[in-house]
Amino acid sequence: MYISLNYSINLNDNLQHMDKIALTILFFLSLSKSISGDTNDDCRPALCSPTGPQVRFPFRIRDRQPSACGFPGFDLSCNQQNKTILHLTSTRSYIVNKISYGAQIIYIDPEFCRSNSIGDFNITGTPFDFRSMQSYRFYNCTWIQSSYKFHVMSLPCLNSVNHSVIALGDGLIPDGKTLAKCQDIGMVSVPIRWHGGTMEELELMWFTPYCRSCEIEGRMCGVKGSSNGETTCFGYNGDIGMRKSTKHGMIVGIGILIFICVLIVVWYIAKKAREYTESMHQHIDTLSITFSQRPNSSPGLDTSTIESYKTTILGESRRLPKDDYDTCPICLTKYEPRDALRTIPECNHYFHADCVDEWLKLNATCPMCRKSPERFIYDYTLA
Repeated sequence: MYISLNYSINLNDNLQHMDKIALTILFFLSLSKSISGDTNDDCRPALCSPTGPQVRFPFRIRDRQPSACGFPGFDLSCNQQNKTILHLTSTRSYIVNKISYGAQIIYIDPEFCRSNSIGDFNITGTPFDFRSMQSYRFYNCTWIQSSYKFHVMSLPCLNSVNHSVIALGDGLIPDGKTLAKCQDIGMVSVPIRWHGGTMEELELMWFTPYCRSCEIEGRMCGVKGSSNGETTCFGYNGDIGMRKSTKHGMIVGIGILIFICVLIVVWYIAKKAREYTESMHQHIDTLSITFSQRPNSSPGLDTSTIESYKTTILGESRRLPKDDYDTCPICLTKYEPRDALRTIPECNHYFHADCVDEWLKLNATCPMCRKSPERFIYDYTLA
């Protein structure tokens, strides 16, 4: 009955402790969430496809990253083919091939092979600029020579059965002249260069926001304030896309978890210490009960036995039972008249009664020869 009741009390105490710890955990978790801010504020790098360019500040992908993760004018999107798309104007969009955040250059496909896409490249009203401009003149030819005096670039994607489209750098043909059997389509100025027969990407640069120093340091670039658009460096490459509020929330969360673990450890140690103390008290109580049940024992003699030994009262003559010594071996004081002497049976050694009585209460042997006296009863005598 006692064990069952004690177990129930301890169980209730433990449950109360666990409830307190659970409430503490919930409180700190809610505090961590409020400090870290909106959980949707996720600015980790995003991709339209596994092979596509990584999108991070100052760019962002619409509907995938919050507006605070990018800079105005740097919005990208993903098309149905999972291509990364840059919208320069409301009517013109281009496929993004790659982005160099260190050089602050975005490379896009000129898409000359798309219908009605051959025209001047206009970036007015955008945050981008050209590294360099190159003008090319396009011709629609019904016949192409096997060789020309100057380099001619072919665009097979625009060819048909009866004609072929070629382009060559501006200034290679004198004004007023044209290629034989070719129709001048028009002049296009674009930030692109051809090397041999290979067409490179369009190169667009941006200067604001300026994040090149952050990239050189291996750190990330982001908006410093929510109002003026000022940028700053934070974190490192391992923290790509992690905003300050998120990092702060993680730090607070880790600190809270450590604090909770410390609380649990302290509670566990206190619980074990309390259990140990209670068990020691129970053990001491048991020993006390055990000791209290044992009869009192002493290595000496009881009072009645001691008083049964012969007692002698010295007279004025100080005649001693034995003339061997006149000094008490215990207190080393000479015997005087009217001193009470006690004689030990068996060995007949005598001492001051007060001295030997105290000795015999602690030791059941003669102080001089260590013999155990027999219990003889003697009458008082007067010397």
